[in-house]
Amino acid sequence: MKFNLAIIGSTGSLGNQILEIINQQKKVFNIFALSCEKNIDSLQIQAEKFRPRYLGVYDFNAYKDFLRKYSVKNRKIVYGEEGLLEMVAHPEVDGVVFLATKTKCLNALILAIKKRKKIALASKELIVAFGSPIFQLAKEKEVEIIPIDSELVAIHSLLNKYGNKNLKRIFLTASGGYFFAYKKNLDKITVKEALRHPVWKMGKKITIDSATLINKIFEIMETSYFFDLSINKIDILIHPQGIIHGLIENCNGIFYAMFAKPDMKIFLSYALSKMINQNLELFNDEIKFFPLNLILFKPSSKNFAALKLIKYLEKNTSLPAVLVGADEIAVENFLKGNIKFTDILKIIRKTLEAHKKILNPSLSELVQAENWAKYYANNLINKMKRR
Repeated sequence: MKFNLAIIGSTGSLGNQILEIINQQKKVFNIFALSCEKNIDSLQIQAEKFRPRYLGVYDFNAYKDFLRKYSVKNRKIVYGEEGLLEMVAHPEVDGVVFLATKTKCLNALILAIKKRKKIALASKELIVAFGSPIFQLAKEKEVEIIPIDSELVAIHSLLNKYGNKNLKRIFLTASGGYFFAYKKNLDKITVKEALRHPVWKMGKKITIDSATLINKIFEIMETSYFFDLSINKIDILIHPQGIIHGLIENCNGIFYAMFAKPDMKIFLSYALSKMINQNLELFNDEIKFFPLNLILFKPSSKNFAALKLIKYLEKNTSLPAVLVGADEIAVENFLKGNIKFTDILKIIRKTLEAHKKILNPSLSELVQAENWAKYYANNLINKMKRR
């Protein structure tokens, strides 16, 4: 029997890469459902190749355009959150891969946990904003959520091998983004420049988050939830080459590290292999280790202003949800040309400072906090535009 997969967010960078892997593993996997937010043309191309039973389009206008442009013969097309829920809950779906960058698929993830599906997750935003209720439910249902982020895969594989009994610290690596050695005025950075990542080929949102280093702030919180660790045990190291993806240090002073090419197919393949509990052979080029002069150093908040936001990473509060909401709006407006690159962190900081922290929030309170942050950040941007 093939393993039936539903992929949420299949038309983005990660979605296209995971489908390339699955195309190599047709004897193992079957694509049961694919979904996108608005990119219906790419979704149709994928549908013609993989012949899924279900297609999902989140945006209603895009859904109507799809019905007008394309035949839906031999498959069911659904839209919106209800459509995602129908896809995820289908009894023939064995596993769900969440690749969407926004938090709109929160309820689909919760339903997948309740239905005890195999789950692989790439969305940092979902875990940062709603990590407490998500992992509490996963623990109750005895469902493992498998990470896809390269750094979290590194830590996942290292802790699986060496355990965390004697764990002292975890180190997540960061390339530093395109501007870590940038000498010019950061105010003048264009969208085109900010989308040039020195190591990875990624979607626009995560590339900007990498440039600001907000993605590392997200990953600290992610790591804390995935591995049930105190935030104080998690550090960041700048590593421009992107070969070392994570390190752990034991109490005896021994370090273990995970090396891999900066190729997301490796980490997507890892997640897929864990879903089926079977190693997958990935056709990939070898790392040319020699000569390889590896660079690792601790970042300073002077050079990486996003690190000043670490103080807002408080578990069991509403602050991380506010961070996610403010970042989404700030990045969206930078990509539209409405604000400067340096305004992104300013908007996030001001939104966090204005928020009245909620302790031990419910899921609905976290959703409200994220929505409040989006509203507040939008107001800040509108005021800036009127100056």
